[in-house]
Amino acid sequence: MNDQDKKKLLALARKSLENELNGSRNDLDIYDTAPFRESNGLFVTLLKNGNLRGCIGRIESDQSLYENVVDLSKAAAFNDHRFDRLTPQELDNIVIEISILSIPQDVEGDSSFDKVSKIVPDRDGVVLSAKGKRATFLPQVWESIPVRENFVSELCRKAGLSKNYWEKNPVNLSTYQVEFFKED
Repeated sequence: MNDQDKKKLLALARKSLENELNGSRNDLDIYDTAPFRESNGLFVTLLKNGNLRGCIGRIESDQSLYENVVDLSKAAAFNDHRFDRLTPQELDNIVIEISILSIPQDVEGDSSFDKVSKIVPDRDGVVLSAKGKRATFLPQVWESIPVRENFVSELCRKAGLSKNYWEKNPVNLSTYQVEFFKED
């Protein structure tokens, strides 16, 4: 994606939040253009003072980038259960980050340890699933959890499993890469 399209998607995300906060319905259809009609997994992350303020996404999606940016921007601001709803006073202090995901690929291996050893830190986003539960971390999370085993343990915890679940039980892992960009 070129720099101009990245700026347009970030502008769309911000305009979606402004519309929601101000009760306005400014026309967003000007952003519904050919490059944004592709369907991809996508996450929208909101940062405030460098700290997470909301993050919602879809690992895979049939919706267009345009629709996902609108929906997920609002979901990150108003429906992330870890945070209170975004207020109009906060909007100027929010930095929006968008991550466009590649299609996840299953990690093959004889054991969970074998699968974990195939994950590439700082490159791979990881989806973990077991016992009907699922969780993911974007590749950006490697900055705060740089050790593979700890990364997967925290994914287990996020999925509602015991932290060391993967060490004693089979887990399914898949990896994806992202193209991410954020406001200046």
